Amino acid sequence: MFNLVPRILRRGLSRDDLSSANCDEEASSWKFWQKIHLRRGDQKQKELERLRSDLENGNIPIADVSEIETETGKAQRSHSLRPPPKPPRMFLFRSSSISTPRNSAVINPGSDRNSFIMSQAYQNSRSRDNTNIPTAHVAPVRKEVPPETTDNNNDILEKKEKIIQNTDEVKPIIARPVRGEQPNRIKIVTPDLTPRRNFSRQRRSSEIVPQEERHKLIIQSSLELLCQKFDPFTIMNDLKEKNVVSEEDVQAFQEHPDRRLVCESILHNLLEGPYSKFFIFCDILRHNNDYNCLALIMDVMKDTYDVVYNIPAIASEEIPVMEEEKAVTFEIGYFNAETGVMKPVVELEKTRDSSKRFSRDSLFFKRASRLSYMSVSSDGGRSSDDSVLINHGTPVINICISGHSLHEDRAKALSKVVSKYNCILELRIGKTQLSGRDVGHLSQAIQASACLAVLDLRLNSIGNEGARLLAVSLAKNSHIRQLNISSTGIDHEGCKNLSDALKMNNTITEIDMSFLEIGDSGCICLGNMLKQNKSISKLRLRSSGISWIGCGILFEGVQQSRSLTVLDLSRNFIGDNGMEMMCRHLNEKCSLVELNLENCGITSSGCAMLSDVVLSNKTLTNLDLSVNFIADAGVTKLSAALERNKSIKTLGLNMCGITNDGFSKMLDVLECNPTMTLLKLCYNRLGKEHSNPTATSDDLKYRVRIVTSSNPKLKILLWGNSFDD
Repeated sequence: MFNLVPRILRRGLSRDDLSSANCDEEASSWKFWQKIHLRRGDQKQKELERLRSDLENGNIPIADVSEIETETGKAQRSHSLRPPPKPPRMFLFRSSSISTPRNSAVINPGSDRNSFIMSQAYQNSRSRDNTNIPTAHVAPVRKEVPPETTDNNNDILEKKEKIIQNTDEVKPIIARPVRGEQPNRIKIVTPDLTPRRNFSRQRRSSEIVPQEERHKLIIQSSLELLCQKFDPFTIMNDLKEKNVVSEEDVQAFQEHPDRRLVCESILHNLLEGPYSKFFIFCDILRHNNDYNCLALIMDVMKDTYDVVYNIPAIASEEIPVMEEEKAVTFEIGYFNAETGVMKPVVELEKTRDSSKRFSRDSLFFKRASRLSYMSVSSDGGRSSDDSVLINHGTPVINICISGHSLHEDRAKALSKVVSKYNCILELRIGKTQLSGRDVGHLSQAIQASACLAVLDLRLNSIGNEGARLLAVSLAKNSHIRQLNISSTGIDHEGCKNLSDALKMNNTITEIDMSFLEIGDSGCICLGNMLKQNKSISKLRLRSSGISWIGCGILFEGVQQSRSLTVLDLSRNFIGDNGMEMMCRHLNEKCSLVELNLENCGITSSGCAMLSDVVLSNKTLTNLDLSVNFIADAGVTKLSAALERNKSIKTLGLNMCGITNDGFSKMLDVLECNPTMTLLKLCYNRLGKEHSNPTATSDDLKYRVRIVTSSNPKLKILLWGNSFDD
C-alpha cells in the first residue's frame, strides 16, 4: 500500500485518480480473503468436476459420484453471516394427568410418546376434544426409567410421522401411588393449585343456603382448626372403611411427611362430595375422644344454620331489614381459662415458632392458607405430633347472627343450641327482632351455660320485660363477662332490675347501656350498684338522658369503686353544674383511667374546675372533651394544669371552636409536657382567626415541626382545619 502512490505517479497518473486506485486495491484485497475462505468449497467443486471427467472416461463407478455429490451439497457455501442453527434440544415431558408443574412426572426424553406429545397433531387433538383428565389429589412422582435404546434427536424427528399415525394406541399416563416408594417424593395437589373451586368461595350473606350445601360453609369456617388439630393418619382406617377416602388415596397418604396437605386434600374431597359423606366424617370424629371437640364445633354451626334457615320466621312480627344486613358468621379459636382470652386460629398461625429450621423443599406454604408453616423435617420424615398439632387451649366458637329474625320458635331453638353445647364462647344476636319473651327463653340457656362469656343483645326491643328476665339469669350466672344491651328500649325500671342483679354478680367486667332512657333515676341504681360491685371495669352510658343531678349521684359510686377504669358519659347534657359535681369526687383515690365527656355541654367555666382535677389526679390517662363549648378560654384554663400533669397521654378537643390562639397555648403545653402522645384538634377554627401576633399560621406550622421532631411519639390530628399541614 505504501509503494502504490509513487508507482502511480511514475505511470503518469494524476492524484485525482488516486481514490479510484485505492478502491480497486481494496476490492482485490477483499476478493483475495474471500477466495481463501472459500477455498475448501472450490477444491471440492474441482474434485467433483475431475471425477465427472474420469466418469466419462470410465475410470470410476457411478455410485461413488453420487456420494461425492451428496457430500458436496452438505458443504455448500453460505453467503449469510448468521451462525448455523443449534441442534434440537431434548424435550422434557410433564404428565398430562397432573394439572400442575409440581406433580410432573419425568419420562424418557427419547421415547415415542414424548415425541408424539410434542407434535402439533397431538396439540390440535387436545384442543378439539376440550377435555380435562381428572386430577388426583395425591400423585406420587414417578421414578425416572432408563431408556432401553439410546436415540439421538434426529432419530426422534424421523420417527415422528410414524407415531402420529398411531394416535389411537396412545393412552394417557396417570401416575398411581406405589408402595415402597420414598415418602418424600410424593407431591400433593392443594386446592389452590388446581382448577377446582377455591375454599373461600364468596356467597352473599343474605342468600338462603340449601341444606345439601351447608357442609361446604362449615368446612370453610373450620378449615384452619381442622388443619391444626386433626391428624388424619390416626383414623385413616376408619375413613377407608366408611368410604370417605378411596384405596388409592390411602396409599398416597401413607407415611406422607406433610400432615397439613393430607388434611387439606381430605377436606377438599368432602367439600366436593355430598352431604352424606360429610355427615359420616363428623360421626367418625364424634366417636373419637381426641377429636370429639372438633365434631362439636361443626355440630354447633350445623344446628345454627338449621335454626336460621329451616324454621320459618313469623311474617307478622318481621321488621323490614336490608338484605345486606343479614349475616350468619362464626369465629373459631382457643380459649385460655386462666387469662379468659380467646385467640383466633388464624392469629395463632401467625405467631407460631419461627425459630424452627425448615428445608427449602418444605417451604411451599404460599397457597390458600398462607399462614401456616409446613410440618416437614429436614430429613423428609414425619415430625412428632407435639411439633405438628397445636394445643393452645380448648376450641371454642363465636356465633354472630344479624338481620335474621329470631322471634318465637327460632329463639326457642337457639336456646336449645346454647344449652346443648358448652363450646359457645360468644353469642352476638343484635338486630334480630327479639322481644322480652324471647329473652326469657334465652335466659334459661344463659343460666345453664358454663362457657358463654359474651352476650350481645343490642338493637332488640326487649323492653323492661326482657331486662327483668335477663336479670334473673345474671344473678345466677358466673361466666358472662361482657354484656351489651344498648338500644334495647330499657328505661329506669329495667335498669333497677339489672342493677340489683349486678350487685351479686362478680364476673361481669364490661357492660354497655348506651342509648337507654334510664335518666337520673337509673343513675341512682347504678351508683348504688358500683358501691357494692367489685368486677365492673367498663361502663358505657352514652346518650342515656342523664343530667347534672344524676351525674353527681353516679360519681358517688364511681368514687368508691376500685374496679371501674373506663366511663363513657358522652351525649349527656350535664353542663358545668355536672362538671362541678363530678370534680368533687374525682380525687386522688379515684381509679378512673379513661373518661369520655364528648358533647356534654361543658364550657370554659367547667374547664376551670376540671383543671384542678387534672392537676391532682395521677391515674387519668385518656380525657375526651370534644364537641363542647370550650374555645380558647377553656384551653387557656386547662393549659396551666396540663403543663404539670404527668399522666394524661390522650386529649380530645375536636370541634371545640379553638383558634390559633388556643393552639398556641397547646403547643406551649406540648413543649413542657413530653408525656402526651396524642392530641386531637380536628374540625376547629385553626388557620382562620388569631389575636396574638405570634400565632400566625406560618409560625404555628414551624412550631408543630419543632415539637413533633423533639417528641417522635407525639401525634397531632388537625383534620378539617384551614391548617394545611
